[in-house]
Amino acid sequence: MRVLAVLSAAAMLSACITSTAPTQNATSVQKHTFRTEKFNAPGVDTGLLIIKRDTGMRGSSCIPLISLNGDHVAPINVGQKLELHVPAGRHSLHAYPNKNCAAPAIVTSVEIKKSQTTTYRLGFVKREMVFIPTSN
Repeated sequence: MRVLAVLSAAAMLSACITSTAPTQNATSVQKHTFRTEKFNAPGVDTGLLIIKRDTGMRGSSCIPLISLNGDHVAPINVGQKLELHVPAGRHSLHAYPNKNCAAPAIVTSVEIKKSQTTTYRLGFVKREMVFIPTSN
């Protein structure tokens, strides 16, 4: 019984130490959680920005609020994706942690090209949230 308890504790701790993993089958963030409709519809000079939240134990209680150019868009949970139609050009992408999260807010600059899709992962490495550009 003692061995089982030690193995269980080791498994839980190792999940907390490792980084998160890319999600394969992300579900869309529910529309009722959106705080703005500004990026919901495609336009003439827009591209698609997709943010996929990683899976895994690291940061699972943290539900960051995604913001683009100062506009709060929506919170994103583990295994979810956020699809935004963004005007072409350079933009400031932020993730603000909720009260359950000890990680600091993060920001990155994203370049959106007209009629193209740009994808980022939102994950955790050690105790930090990170945006990681991806090809899918």
